[in-house]
Amino acid sequence: MKVLVKPKVTKPWSKEMYEYNDMVAELMKDEIKYAINRANDNDKKNTLNELLSICGGIKMNIHDFTQGEIWEACLEELESVPNYWLDQEWDYAVKQSLVKDILYKMVGYGK
Repeated sequence: MKVLVKPKVTKPWSKEMYEYNDMVAELMKDEIKYAINRANDNDKKNTLNELLSICGGIKMNIHDFTQGEIWEACLEELESVPNYWLDQEWDYAVKQSLVKDILYKMVGYGK
């Protein structure tokens, strides 16, 4: 695993800050994708729906959609989730045991 060096926070944001946050986002997305596939394998529609909310801020009616449709929606939303959204939703996802925490946190979002 590559060790990330946290950049100095500047305003306006530096190129290093954007690059760092992009790398942290990739680690978060890897963990979310693992959780999505694990929930799909274990037939957990409600968990998939919660993960969909983490990825895109939406939920599907679990009675109107198949598990496969919710799984596909999760993966689609995950591809385009912005970094600021991941930063905002990450702690909630960890507290709800939807994902396992990672070693790194994004910088510059004013927490």
